[in-house]
Amino acid sequence: MFSVVMAGNDSRWNVPVGEAHSDAFALSRFLEYTDPSIVASFKPITAASLAYLAELPTLFMSELYRDNDKNYFFRMRIGKVSELSVDAGEISYTFELSHDFGEVPVADREAFRKALRMNSFELHRTHWAIKSADLSTVLTDIVPQPPNMTNVTAAPAPPEPSQEPIEPVETLQAFMTQVLGLEEKLGGEIFYRGHSDFNYLLAPSLFRRNEAGSYKYLPKEEVMVRELLSVQDAQFSNDRSMLDRLVRMQHFGLPTRLLDVSSNPLVALYFCCSTTKTDAEGNEIDGEVIILRSPSDDVLHFDSDRVSCISNLCLMKEEEKDAMDVTMDITAFNGEPVVEKLLHFIKREKPYFEGRIVPGDLQKIVFVRARNTHERMISQSGAFLLFGKDAILPETGYSNIEVSRIRVRNKAGILTQLDKLNIKASTIYPGIEKAASDIAKKHELV
Repeated sequence: MFSVVMAGNDSRWNVPVGEAHSDAFALSRFLEYTDPSIVASFKPITAASLAYLAELPTLFMSELYRDNDKNYFFRMRIGKVSELSVDAGEISYTFELSHDFGEVPVADREAFRKALRMNSFELHRTHWAIKSADLSTVLTDIVPQPPNMTNVTAAPAPPEPSQEPIEPVETLQAFMTQVLGLEEKLGGEIFYRGHSDFNYLLAPSLFRRNEAGSYKYLPKEEVMVRELLSVQDAQFSNDRSMLDRLVRMQHFGLPTRLLDVSSNPLVALYFCCSTTKTDAEGNEIDGEVIILRSPSDDVLHFDSDRVSCISNLCLMKEEEKDAMDVTMDITAFNGEPVVEKLLHFIKREKPYFEGRIVPGDLQKIVFVRARNTHERMISQSGAFLLFGKDAILPETGYSNIEVSRIRVRNKAGILTQLDKLNIKASTIYPGIEKAASDIAKKHELV
């Protein structure tokens, strides 16, 4: 097991071997391209999980570069990290290098990629990953003269996920007791989301990852959006904004940066119970209703300028989004070529919009009350979480979204209780198909 910290600008690590130096890394890129089982150990990020990082050897790398002679290379170093902490959306740490390999030539990119357990997009993305491999073996495959690492202690197993025991509710009454007992906070709002499996990640479909921890769709967001707009132009003819288009795309199954939520806890409970999942032994997996609290300032309407800024990120190429430096001041940021391109997309729907995007707004997760353009959104009391560029996921414990959970068991029994309140498929999904299905179940002879 080892850590890989990769950066487009790796000058921060141009320090003498053996000297301790301090640095910080964006929390939003932490654990990208990491095995999901390891990611689970960092939900939320705790002192114990950060201490685990300090036990791992760390590979400090530049992104893949090409020189004037069209030769590819990485700049690579080995070291350790310590004194890790999280503050203001960054992981602060102390590091000390033990080896500096300088520029390492890459004659065969495919072989190099496989040796590092990376995919092709990962080679060009600033991120911090944990790899399930022996670093000394990896170095043998990629470095001309690998160092002797026999003195490196074996990496410990990742810490167990830090979660307090949760007593599941098994009845509608027990669920409502917990909901009605929620403390109301001045200047805040509450939304709900139901998961049929409590292990599911609280992230939009665009951020889904494969078994190796690599993003399935995120690097191709702009391509997917443009292709669908191209082949189904008539479907979007009545949409007024990019948000409207994203809502429609989400409805028809395209991965987007939207996550459905509801202001009605009973709707979330229905979604939690409507699908039954079982584990390898055939036991039903508990569901979960997630309670999401947000400052009222981050609950926006469909015509908000901030919503337009974040929504139109989907039209930007991945390398263009990466080129946006949100640490710049507002004037310099809006003068950047990639930001001017984003402004162009925003002004297509809002010609009056001034060129004053607030950089920090692009990184936020905001609740959006979209236009109720179809019956389903009305019946589900629907809203959305809109995830910005490099948004810090709520699972980390450091997001602008406050999260709590209600574990749910006995799904079939709760569905029967919900039916008495007219919370069922035909009311959640208006339309003749679901209504017919509910009627058939009601009159089925056993």
